[in-house]
Amino acid sequence: MSVDAAVSLQLGTFDLAVELAVPAGSVTAVLGPNGAGKSTLLRAIAGLVACEGGRIAIDGTVVDDPSTRTFVVPERRRVGVVFQDYLLFPHLTALENVAFGPRARGTSKAEARADAARWLAAMGLEEQARTKPRHLSGGQAQRVALARALATAPRLLLLDEPLAALDAGTRIEVRRDLRRHLAAFAGATILVTHDPLDALALADRVVVLEQGQVTQAGPIAEVTRRPRSEHVARLIGTNLLRGTTAGDRLLVDGAELTVVGQHTGPVFATIAPSAVALHREAPSGSPRNQWLGRIDSIDLLGDRIRVRLTGPLGIVAEVTPAAVAELGLVEGDEVWAAVKATEIEVYAE
Repeated sequence: MSVDAAVSLQLGTFDLAVELAVPAGSVTAVLGPNGAGKSTLLRAIAGLVACEGGRIAIDGTVVDDPSTRTFVVPERRRVGVVFQDYLLFPHLTALENVAFGPRARGTSKAEARADAARWLAAMGLEEQARTKPRHLSGGQAQRVALARALATAPRLLLLDEPLAALDAGTRIEVRRDLRRHLAAFAGATILVTHDPLDALALADRVVVLEQGQVTQAGPIAEVTRRPRSEHVARLIGTNLLRGTTAGDRLLVDGAELTVVGQHTGPVFATIAPSAVALHREAPSGSPRNQWLGRIDSIDLLGDRIRVRLTGPLGIVAEVTPAAVAELGLVEGDEVWAAVKATEIEVYAE
């Protein structure tokens, strides 16, 4: 119950070229900015758009291979899809929505309705069985959409931004329920999301897609610990630098930093915003890296404030509201930034 996909297609001036392998029982999250090709990739795997090159195999069965003119239509791919907007049939009840897939595959009406009732019960929606979509809450509609996808006994489950339409409170609850159902799903799951919390909570691996290309892939812990693109760094809230090293010296855009250890050649380096200290005067003491920058923006993030600096080294610092008040920070001011060498993680490009 795995998927192996090499998808190549062109939509207007946009080129998508992605290789993806998801083993049975695992969840792979596809992250990327808007327009990266995430939903197009899912549509190709679902059979809603045909590949121009490459090959897609689900559970060992080839479903799309232009070289052999193989193309299996969506309804015969044993793929369950949950769309961002759920796309429930508005004229059908929750029970009838879930029963629709099995009925379309030839299951008797009575058996399909019995299966649908079991799935709704598993989702905690017994009391909404006779309710139509317009009377369901966002969380309830999401659960019905998931039940409808799972009721067809799919080999592969595709989730396209399944939590995006929910408010923050409901998202937490539904994310928890979704994690439980995915843990019990024997097939492969591909989750498209823009929210790193969804990936962290639901996925085993992550694939980062940018401009139709994979820029990073691997276990969640590895990708978040060692990002290789600005997009991933922004998602996890860290500073990503790219430069060259010689010994314990890191050169980035003309700036020079001292790092721990001996390194040679092109590298990435990360600095947590909380590790960047701000000062009105040139600091003295332990930090070996300090430079004068200018405040570009000041943004509130929960109970912390993020200060973006320009200058020899563009970087984001995260400080407390008290520190902002004490230092009297305003946009356009010059301030000193300082980072300890031990706070910079360096890894090969």
